[in-house]
Amino acid sequence: MSQNSGFQSILFQHCPCGILVTDQEGSILQLNEAMASMLDGQAEQFLGKTPQTLRPTVYQSLFKGSGVLHLAGPGIERERWLVCSEIDEPSGTTRFYQDVTQQVQLQQQVNTLLQQVEELTITDELTGLANPRALNRALSSQVTRSRRYDNPLCLAVIELMANSNSAADISDDAILATSRHLRDRLRWVDTIARWDQNHFVVILPETNAEHGTQLIEKICAGFSDIVIPSLQEGQTLQLGFGLAQWKKGDDSRLLMERAAQMLNAQGEQQIASAVT
Repeated sequence: MSQNSGFQSILFQHCPCGILVTDQEGSILQLNEAMASMLDGQAEQFLGKTPQTLRPTVYQSLFKGSGVLHLAGPGIERERWLVCSEIDEPSGTTRFYQDVTQQVQLQQQVNTLLQQVEELTITDELTGLANPRALNRALSSQVTRSRRYDNPLCLAVIELMANSNSAADISDDAILATSRHLRDRLRWVDTIARWDQNHFVVILPETNAEHGTQLIEKICAGFSDIVIPSLQEGQTLQLGFGLAQWKKGDDSRLLMERAAQMLNAQGEQQIASAVT
């Protein structure tokens, strides 16, 4: 029996995960070396403490139950993330803690890098068109140019609409085919971007409202000629657009808002339809 008890004691002390044992009142009866190390102290200074008397107070988080615990605050040498699991018995509770600080910090670094990459990305993943970030930069540049030289500038917002009135019903194939149709018919000086699921935005430099409307109407009129095999039976797609010309006092946001308002004013007017 003593040999078994001795083995259990060795196993308890040398277990790589932290172990903390409390009685029914929550007083700490035992903790192993790994647990003391996680708490940046010696085991003796924690014995007999309760969640209410444990210092620093951030260590009270150790008793919040199973799951991921974040230890950070005054009195903590370095922040840690621990995963806790519990075994409740009539005599008390045994808690097991695994230090996952390194994994969490690595994931945070990965998330930061992904965000940085996203901030540098200027193309839409599906269509290869400019994304909203690139569009905002290009539009800001064109608005600045119009302010300086009073050059005409138009912005068109084009909406791809399904007869189901749900953008979710529009397949990637349909979006890709539409993007190609629009891109291939614009001038080299124009900028087209995919704004969201079913909206495209076109910057038309050196273009007034009359000529801009004629250009976009012509492009949309040809949409009825394209064939999209992936369309479901009975499904039709339509293009609608709203166009606004820059005027003094407009910034990029106001120009976008006015173009979007013009699109909304179109209502359900059908400009062109794609066929199956």
